[in-house]
Amino acid sequence: MNWETVTSGIGQKVYTLWNNGRKLLTLGFYSGSNFAKIEYEGGKRAFTLRYEGFLKSKMVMRNEYGVRIAQISAENKENIIALNDEKLFYTITEGEQPQVIIYKESKDKPLAVCALKLDNDRSILPSIKPSATQHSLLLALCWYLFSPVAKENNREFA
Repeated sequence: MNWETVTSGIGQKVYTLWNNGRKLLTLGFYSGSNFAKIEYEGGKRAFTLRYEGFLKSKMVMRNEYGVRIAQISAENKENIIALNDEKLFYTITEGEQPQVIIYKESKDKPLAVCALKLDNDRSILPSIKPSATQHSLLLALCWYLFSPVAKENNREFA
């Protein structure tokens, strides 16, 4: 799988998630309002993505009704994604083509591996405080992996 930038405008970026030449979803992120739209296989959803908590250290994804769906945080030097009462871990590889690896217990048994082709934007590389774009793409990817659409089709993502 891989994320690619589709368009970019003032205060708006649109990304698509691809798997083996097939478009899985499109994410439109409006940075000024923390509002995101996801379109997937005939469905559309709206979410808010914003940093919350002490020192605004957790990015939280809420649905159109304000219900918390997922969040990204760090504990004991591990990057954690909490989604639907499930705890997942992720790491981002450095290199010419950065990738995000999402796993449950071990990096050797990933749930998903996703390349990040974002117009050579170096802000997506791991740093002390990753960008909001990186976090929003991770949350959208995890939301999709555990959505009924993906489970119905029983897809392999790693």
